[in-house]
Amino acid sequence: MRRSIIVTVIAAGSLLLTACGTTTNPSAGAPEGGSAEAFAAQLGRDYHADYDPLASPRQALDLSDLIVRGTVEEVFDGISTTFPDKQSTERAQGSHVTFRVSVAEVLSGPADAVKDRTVYVQVSKSRSTPTGDLAKANPRAQAVLILDDITDWKPAPNATVSRPDRIPDGVPLYFAFTDGLWMQGANDKAMVSSIAHREDFAPAWGKPNTLDDLVTAIKRAK
Repeated sequence: MRRSIIVTVIAAGSLLLTACGTTTNPSAGAPEGGSAEAFAAQLGRDYHADYDPLASPRQALDLSDLIVRGTVEEVFDGISTTFPDKQSTERAQGSHVTFRVSVAEVLSGPADAVKDRTVYVQVSKSRSTPTGDLAKANPRAQAVLILDDITDWKPAPNATVSRPDRIPDGVPLYFAFTDGLWMQGANDKAMVSSIAHREDFAPAWGKPNTLDDLVTAIKRAK
């Protein structure tokens, strides 16, 4: 299984937190496109993951199944994973949210993988962060997402992964690389991530500061 998924499973299993909130309501309440900084900070709160950063735009192109630019339209419940033992099942609950992203541009990967100009992306979070709070805080910022296709993925042979009811049947399901989710609102001078930091980009990336910089780096590597 690809590195980004493995990192998520390890991180989710190590967080023995008790609070867990979910919602099925659409994102609401945040100004559209304002600033992504507070939202990214809330998404990354109490969540920790060890990962190897993508070494270059070329590596991002080689390892990913899809790279898109678009808008995070909604945030709602993520995948649910069950195991034969109750303890593992409890640890896995509430560790993801779904981003419904309207796609403005496919930067890499098959265009026909994007159904109705929309992709559904799983994003890691702490179990202590209620999904409803993230839905309300969503500023509908622009985003660049480097994605793995996890439509048929499961963390263990005996695990069962259930997708949220709000994701249509038959559409692909994606997971964002740990350092492959960058957002920028209309009021932001620079892009932000919930986990990664801009200064951690390897030299081959050319120090991207904005989403436009990131898109340029990816296109030049093709």
